[in-house]
Amino acid sequence: MILAVFDVPTVVQLTANAVINGTFYGLLGVGFALILGVTGRFHYAYGFLYALTAYLIFTLHARADWPLLPAVFVGLLLTTVLGVATERVVYRPLAAHAGATALLAIFVASLGIGIAGENLIRLFWSSASQALTGINQKPITWGDAIFLNLDLYQVVCSIALVVILSLLMRYTPLGRAIKATRSNPEMATIIGIDPNMIYLVCFAVGTFLAGVAAFWRGIKFTVSPDMGFTPVIFAFVVAFLAGTASSPIRVFLTGLFVSFVEQYSSIWLSARWTQTAVFVILLVYLISLSIDVKALRARFRLSAAVARG
Repeated sequence: MILAVFDVPTVVQLTANAVINGTFYGLLGVGFALILGVTGRFHYAYGFLYALTAYLIFTLHARADWPLLPAVFVGLLLTTVLGVATERVVYRPLAAHAGATALLAIFVASLGIGIAGENLIRLFWSSASQALTGINQKPITWGDAIFLNLDLYQVVCSIALVVILSLLMRYTPLGRAIKATRSNPEMATIIGIDPNMIYLVCFAVGTFLAGVAAFWRGIKFTVSPDMGFTPVIFAFVVAFLAGTASSPIRVFLTGLFVSFVEQYSSIWLSARWTQTAVFVILLVYLISLSIDVKALRARFRLSAAVARG
């Protein structure tokens, strides 16, 4: 269905929505890109850890009556440790034994962890959605845009985390070690860097960022067993479009771009088709990668020379 709504208030609201969702996509993409770009693991279980963080925070806060901040801290800590354990206990031994098929083996294992994890959440917490509370939701009006105070907190928090990570990557020995490992693990080993330890650090940081995103999403809406499915897809799209070797800032900005495409496409498309526009862009990008631009230019020059001759 094609929509024909185009007016200033609509565009302003869509812009606000794009920034809010874009910082969410960007934060997820930064964590996913860090893991995939440095370790080479296609960590599909990222979505399960995302959902599990929200459920742990919900359990500690709503069921155990913990204050929200301690519940958030412990929930993030537990899933971060679990993310590190996934690399150390599952992926690393599997990669060592699988040899040339390690990439496929790890993807299958990660897919299995994600599916099994979602079913475990359903088993322990039921399939019903749960409300995560603790921060009063208040609407904010800024010009023609209306959003929640939670949206503002999420945007500020996401930007702050990405900036901190970018500074860490650029100015600290740990950041330089991560970039060295991403570029050439063998050379990094020669100069005294332990790639295995760097892998664990990347899984810790990536899982932590996913957990923060899950907290803001869960407290704004609800927590549900399948809440990690769509975020992991968007995290992959953002990371792939930006390039897994890109800086956190670039990946984050790509998340904003994806969100703007999604939101602005709703001017012409119905809501159920807006996400399709994002995947069309991904498809076009993949096709462009398969085209040998230099070869096309050479053929064009040859054709032009033949035509002149």
